Amino acid sequence: MPKKSFTLIELLVVISIMAIFIGVGLAQYNTYAQQLKLKSEAKKLVDVLELAKQKSLSADLIGSCDDFTGYRVTISANAYSFKFCCATSCSVVQNYNLTTNISITSTTGDFNFPPLMKNINFSISSIQLKNSAIGKCVTVSISPIGIIGLDEILIGC
Repeated sequence: MPKKSFTLIELLVVISIMAIFIGVGLAQYNTYAQQLKLKSEAKKLVDVLELAKQKSLSADLIGSCDDFTGYRVTISANAYSFKFCCATSCSVVQNYNLTTNISITSTTGDFNFPPLMKNINFSISSIQLKNSAIGKCVTVSISPIGIIGLDEILIGC
């Protein structure tokens, strides 16, 4: 009566196939996690821009200020900050550092949100965030009148 068992070759083939599927699955998971990380950072930036816009629109003051000039979001390659502006000086309310592999590849500088959003005019139309681990970018758009949007479609950059 013959034994019903697997040969060593059959076991090696099955284990090899499983290892290939697991490797491909892990690579896809890592890519997906990096995509989520990029979108999350972009959403956080949009939230800070919207906060500056809403606080300026309502003329929400922090402390005493006789010459409120609005709120500002200052963007650099690896960080951005939310600032309260009184007269000619702005004080940092909160700093935000981008996570590993995420950077801003275009449009650094100041986004000023004046009180009650009067006389607003953004000359910069978009901010692009890049995840260098996957080589993908996401774009945050800002209209000349301050409408902020996020295009969650990842593009190569």
